[in-house]
Amino acid sequence: MPAKALNKKNLTALGADRLAELLIEVTKGKADLQRRVRLELSAHQGADDVARDIRKRYASIRQAKGYLSRKTHRNFAKEIRSMIVLVDTSVAPSDPNAAFDLLWELLHLGPGVLGRTKDHSEILSEVFGEVMAAIARFSPRMDLAPDMLADTVFETLRNDKSGIFENAIPALAQALGSLGLERMKASVSTALASVSSTRRPPDQMNARLGRMRRDVADAQGDVDAYVASHDARQLKDGDVAVAVGKRLLAADRAAEALAIAQGAGSGIELDDLVVACLGTLDRREELRDFLWKSFTVRPNAERLRQYLRLLPDFDDIDAEHDAKRIAQAHVNLSAALDFLVTWRDFAAASGLIMDRHKDLDGSDYEMLTLAADALEASFPLASVLLRRAMIISTLESNRTIQYRRAADHLQTCARLDPFIEDFGGQGDHACFLHRLRTRYGRRQSFWIKASAKVSDIR
Repeated sequence: MPAKALNKKNLTALGADRLAELLIEVTKGKADLQRRVRLELSAHQGADDVARDIRKRYASIRQAKGYLSRKTHRNFAKEIRSMIVLVDTSVAPSDPNAAFDLLWELLHLGPGVLGRTKDHSEILSEVFGEVMAAIARFSPRMDLAPDMLADTVFETLRNDKSGIFENAIPALAQALGSLGLERMKASVSTALASVSSTRRPPDQMNARLGRMRRDVADAQGDVDAYVASHDARQLKDGDVAVAVGKRLLAADRAAEALAIAQGAGSGIELDDLVVACLGTLDRREELRDFLWKSFTVRPNAERLRQYLRLLPDFDDIDAEHDAKRIAQAHVNLSAALDFLVTWRDFAAASGLIMDRHKDLDGSDYEMLTLAADALEASFPLASVLLRRAMIISTLESNRTIQYRRAADHLQTCARLDPFIEDFGGQGDHACFLHRLRTRYGRRQSFWIKASAKVSDIR
């Protein structure tokens, strides 16, 4: 390994004194890095110093009023993560109660921080989620009074308009214990009764109390209470039906889970639940019919595999042929293409693209990229057409965040161009570039990225 590589072995060889000098030099004038180093020094002194210095930082965050620009989000998130690590490693091992106090206080800063910015990419929301995950790691070792902890959690959740604390009950279930959870349950029931007695109950409060009720039921393993926390209208919602059905299925109540799933319509997860219920109930004929119907609605490789396994010997060959025929003409082009690629019938997938490439949804980046990569070696034109669809979709919608990916696809199109003998009237790479330049020539940031990728762009 090169002696100049920035790795632990080479840096250690510089010695402590030289490393200290370099650290002072590189952090000079950079407040965020200096704070990080100071916290590490506190950790070296002990848990009390860590807590004291972290709370000083909390105070400055609490007092700050300025807008947090998007450019500062990652640095701020990095600082939060460094505090999580310090609490998790320097405080929690010896005093989990003190660690809880520190991170709970950090979570209370969340609404103020999020209120000072637009967190469209959810960088900050995610890092506060990591704070709760850290609490969950050491909460089983906490020994706070269950009734006091229950009251603290209940009051916090009842007033949590930002959703920062929404996973508090699962994170603290072991620390709450049976006594704390019962107290939470009683508090929630009282609050729900109070809210329902008002003439116009606030929807947000009902939603927060309902979530608490469900989380307590989950923590207590009370499936009936979890089911009862939803009314008939809510059970028609697909996501709710899946959540309820999975819990009933896990409790060996497959027939009830099936009834709820079938009453909520259809969807990928709902269909998965129906399949699991019918399999558990050993209703093979009904399961076979449902799998085929589900496949015809949305072609899916796993559905077809499950269906074929239930057929008598030799019937699977004709069934597979019928499935591919259905996919080729299916109205859901993305699902059909995904099925054929997953089934590894690349020839059929290529034919589908050649016949219907004008109808491709170029914004389906993940699936189309996987398909383009799979087809690249044997069917380069089909791969290029998929990449062109993604490039055009990106430029048409002006999704600047996707420009780098689109430039990568453009580079691959250029690389595959010599391997395509017949473009079938689609035009070679030069023609495609000309069309792009004519229609999207003003997308300067894209062309800058593309020029760095593709040497033959003019």
